[in-house]
Amino acid sequence: MKIALVVLGAPDSGLCHFRAQGFAKALETGSVALQRVFFYGEGVLAAASNNSECMSAWSAIAAMQGCDLVLCSASAETHNVLSPPDAFTIMGLGALMEAGHDCDRIVSFD
Repeated sequence: MKIALVVLGAPDSGLCHFRAQGFAKALETGSVALQRVFFYGEGVLAAASNNSECMSAWSAIAAMQGCDLVLCSASAETHNVLSPPDAFTIMGLGALMEAGHDCDRIVSFD
């Protein structure tokens, strides 16, 4: 089974990223593959330079799981996250639609 995650909340606005990261780490032990994590809205702030702890945690998850970390291009522009670290890529909403097509489930965190 393939799963994609959608992260909507900012790293400093609650437990959104903490819960999403915990969910992603739990997938490592099962037969479920994490295909993509799509950051939308304030979620793109995970790749901002002032959120290095969150950014490092997501980068480690991507390295362990082999998944894509995708920032919504419009959200990245709105929140001025235009030069993300290497683990993250900037793509449009088509990347979320592609994940919906390719994955069995999409789980969102806000």
